[in-house]
Amino acid sequence: MKPLEFYRLAVAIAPHAASEEWQRTVIGRLYYGLHHEACCRFYRQNPTAASLERINRHASLLRAFNQPENAESGKVAGLLRQLRHFRTQADYELGQMYINRRPVTSKQMLDFATRVAEQLIQALESFSPGEAPDGCVCRVN
Repeated sequence: MKPLEFYRLAVAIAPHAASEEWQRTVIGRLYYGLHHEACCRFYRQNPTAASLERINRHASLLRAFNQPENAESGKVAGLLRQLRHFRTQADYELGQMYINRRPVTSKQMLDFATRVAEQLIQALESFSPGEAPDGCVCRVN
């Protein structure tokens, strides 16, 4: 399976996600598809980089991308961090969700997450052109 298949599934479902449960689920698929895609592209560009920490692999990937000397990498880190924040709220904050301390509905959160995901796809393409291959595995120790 290609990592972007999760992303494509989310994009296909999003217009039909009428309930809060579905909207929150779509946000998770957006994030996980792009998390895996980002990881695969990172190691394609940095084949000798150290493996991610298994226990904290999401934060570890963000740190790996957060390279001050590489603007493209830093942009990926920022967008992935935003999308992770949306996913965390969608999965764990079952009450009110917030963007920039303003309350939002699950539909509004989905709309924001979709826009960030689109920007992240573009940033990943600038960082490392071309979709990650089928069966790509993120390196963890």
